[in-house]
Amino acid sequence: MSAQKPQGRKAGLADLFVARPIFGVVINLLILIAGLAALVSVDVREMPDVDQPVLSIRTTYEGAVPGTVDQEVTQVLEDALSALDGVSYIESSSTTGESRITIDLSEGTDVDIAANEAREIVSATQRALPDDIDDPVVSKSDSNADAIIRLAVLGDATFDELTTLAEGVIYDRLSVIDGIAEVSVRGNRANEFRVTLDIPSLLNRGLTVSDVSTALLALRDDTPLGSLEATSQTIALRVGNAEVTADSVGQVSINATTRVSDIAFVQLVPEDNDVFARVNGQSAIGLDISRQSAGNTLEISKAVSAAVEELGKELPEGVDIVITSDDGVFIEGSINEVVKSIGLAAVIVVAVIFAFLRSASATLIPAVTIPVALVGTVAAIWLTGFSVNTISLLALVLATGMVVDDTIVVIENIVRKRQQGMGAFAAAAAGTNEVFFAVISTTATLAAVFIPISFLPGQAGGVFSEFGFVLAFAVTLSSISALTLAPVMAAFLDPGRAGAEKPDAGPGRLSRAFDFVMDRAIRAPLIVIAVACGFAIIAAGSAATLSSSITPSEDRGFFLVQARGAPDTTPEYLDGQVAMIEDILTPYRESGEVTAVQSIIGVGGGTSAFIIVRLLDWNDRDRSQQEILTEVSGELSKVPGVQVSARSTNSLNIRGAGRGLQFAVTGTDVTAMTDAADVLVAAMAQDSMFLNPQLSSDNVQAQYEVRVNGDVAGMFGLTEAEITQTISSMVQGKVAVTVFKDDTEIDVNVVPGGPPINDPSDLESIFLRLPDGAYIPLSAAATLEPVVSQSQIERQGGSLAVSVQANLDQSVDLGDAMTRLSQIAAETLPGGMGVTFTGEAASLSDSQAGMYMVFGVAFVIVFLVLAAQFESLASAVVIMLTVPFGLAAALMAISPSGGSLNYYSQIGLVMLIGVMAKNGILIVEFANQLREAGQDIDSAIRDALRLRIRPVMMTMLSTVFGGLPLILTSGAGAEARDRGRLGDHWRTWLCHRVHPLPDPGVLPLDRSMGRRTRHGIQAAEA
Repeated sequence: MSAQKPQGRKAGLADLFVARPIFGVVINLLILIAGLAALVSVDVREMPDVDQPVLSIRTTYEGAVPGTVDQEVTQVLEDALSALDGVSYIESSSTTGESRITIDLSEGTDVDIAANEAREIVSATQRALPDDIDDPVVSKSDSNADAIIRLAVLGDATFDELTTLAEGVIYDRLSVIDGIAEVSVRGNRANEFRVTLDIPSLLNRGLTVSDVSTALLALRDDTPLGSLEATSQTIALRVGNAEVTADSVGQVSINATTRVSDIAFVQLVPEDNDVFARVNGQSAIGLDISRQSAGNTLEISKAVSAAVEELGKELPEGVDIVITSDDGVFIEGSINEVVKSIGLAAVIVVAVIFAFLRSASATLIPAVTIPVALVGTVAAIWLTGFSVNTISLLALVLATGMVVDDTIVVIENIVRKRQQGMGAFAAAAAGTNEVFFAVISTTATLAAVFIPISFLPGQAGGVFSEFGFVLAFAVTLSSISALTLAPVMAAFLDPGRAGAEKPDAGPGRLSRAFDFVMDRAIRAPLIVIAVACGFAIIAAGSAATLSSSITPSEDRGFFLVQARGAPDTTPEYLDGQVAMIEDILTPYRESGEVTAVQSIIGVGGGTSAFIIVRLLDWNDRDRSQQEILTEVSGELSKVPGVQVSARSTNSLNIRGAGRGLQFAVTGTDVTAMTDAADVLVAAMAQDSMFLNPQLSSDNVQAQYEVRVNGDVAGMFGLTEAEITQTISSMVQGKVAVTVFKDDTEIDVNVVPGGPPINDPSDLESIFLRLPDGAYIPLSAAATLEPVVSQSQIERQGGSLAVSVQANLDQSVDLGDAMTRLSQIAAETLPGGMGVTFTGEAASLSDSQAGMYMVFGVAFVIVFLVLAAQFESLASAVVIMLTVPFGLAAALMAISPSGGSLNYYSQIGLVMLIGVMAKNGILIVEFANQLREAGQDIDSAIRDALRLRIRPVMMTMLSTVFGGLPLILTSGAGAEARDRGRLGDHWRTWLCHRVHPLPDPGVLPLDRSMGRRTRHGIQAAEA
């Protein structure tokens, strides 16, 4: 092996590394060590940190109707919060007794600072709010988002004991975990002292509910007594309240002749609650954990699992705390599966290279590139603040087949130089220097394509940019390894030595066929272009039929069932219908496909229920989540009296994801909008594209309005407030005071006894006490009028809105459904009203708008980079002309394989612009070198294609077969990888890599342009 440099060969950068091999090895070792060190501290999560910062403001206004809540609370807070810095969008909902406002903040807004500012604004606005509301609660999460983890506390204990545990030690332990926004306790029933009044006895003694409540205030005295200050110490004073028991409550004096026990029955019992929780039919208390908008689900899941394990050891015997659903389990399983895919892809790529080179030493060199580039990329991920997630791991899987490209090109050229008679060291240096520009050009082109992607707004920008930059990091490191380590290893291993490869027996049948096609393509370029254009037109037709979605369906190991009753549905009736749903799910639980069924009844004002259905582990069941969900949905439709729907969640935590098509009719008159929405829903029901279209909630409900006659009340010496307070106390009771028992705060609740007041006619039994002690019936001073009012008032972007939703058949694409809805709305909605897409439809609309810009800008940037690299518009045009045909081939690959245009396939299409250009660079750059050496254009094209087709084919098969593990693996996320997410990528790349074969027909376009380029070079030299 001669290290001498032949005469006439120009020295290049490769000579430095061949002459100083340890230097090249050390550079690559440093890259590898940096990546290994970064593995310890890099953030791991499901998806890139693309969650939009969100604030939620929730206010409770007990007993207020939606109209009152909207006018006196929601609108006041909305107007004030609109001045918050960084506000992007505001939506709100006003229901009976509750106001919810959700604020989407603009990208880059610090959610912590925004939350503090929002609290200050709310605090300053409270003077304009009603006095009897609870303080508004500001949280750094989406109040409409699904919980990421659900727990249940159950066992052999009373409800009071379970509630004490759930609201005490368990809540305290979970709420301090970093990233958790809220821990909601469901179905808790603490004890209360219930004072059940004997109404006839109360009236006979000339008393009212107010008298009893006032007397009970004596149970707690918090009067500040000050402190005693002596010379050397200060002694604080406090009122010593006696221990409260049911007997002591009964002994409280109301007046000189009456105690509470004389007119009431006092018990210490669990409080009434409209929310119930069950797990597998057993009563339980649920805890829902919501994460902050910037929280890491996987980290929260690990911390919660550790906390549950610790709490399980501290709970009383017979009481258990169980995790009924956990998004972190899916995330961890999915990431593990993709990591396995990386390892399997590396083995496959090495096998493909060996099949081509048929030399262990030649195969070893590109094989070493894989760990250097992939592990080194982890260091780049850590330095840029990115995370190891499904998207970045997807980039690494695809990079496994790409990172060997540059090394293959270098090694193939070194082997060719060696076979031409050069020594091992000289061939290593000369072969590397010859393709040095091509390697740098391809790397720069791939990196350039990601510049416009990083400027996409919202979630799409975050997903695309992280994927693109991670892949660019890997390719850049692979080029460094190819130009520094590959020539060093080639010089010592000498893969091109005599006998390393089988002797050339002349062109084979495949080679002769390729030469034949190439000759015909060069002689008739217009025919080739015409065929390619026809191919592109056919592909465009196929693309028009592709479905659109944000992400493909995913098997996340559980699904949700929602049951919604009418506004007047009672919790008891809803509980009975949920029991029917649980019966439907029982056979699945008995068969083992379902491991847990958690029901939460009475949410959403008492008219809705959620059932969380946890499935068996992915590897232990035969059917996918979607198959089970589809079968269950058919049976759920038979449950009477409630609207039941089943859905799954998604990776991007999009508000409303999995609920089909969601939108809102906007306008200025809620009643008219509701009528128009009903007409629109009826029109949608006639279209087979929409399944079960309906208003998202029953917007109207029957109510009785109490109208006090002020003149009559004044004549009797009563005020309107006294009358309404009496009605409130008799209908829903009144908490007179809260006391302490065993260091636990307990309500003393005064409720009327006797027959329940559950009918409008029962209100006639309510008597009002006059100042002189006489009584009159309620009907003497007030009347009841039946009215129909809004059960919920929504606002989207400050405008009144009526929400509508419709399920879609599996064969119906969300994008097509949005287009069809817009057409129906234009035909049916009156003037002054419009449609605003919400949930997943809104995200899809935003992403589609940005994608066209990304494709256009990426195309232009790659073209400009190529022109600058080659100093030739002709060469750049030739390379870029192949890109549209590659995109067309990719679209045709997605269509018959059942794929869709979603985030993942769109990433693949954008990638094609750079990668198609990369293959073209290898051929065009070598053709330019041959032409500079004096060859004519035809022979330069033939020689460039003949000599470069082997590395192109090697890189093609490496990438294609390197992607096979994405659809061959099983476990968490396997369905999404196979049918959409990573499968779309693999199908896209497969057709792209096969497509460059007819590219020789495009190169003759450089015939006339090439002359001008060469003449320009000659003129410059002169």
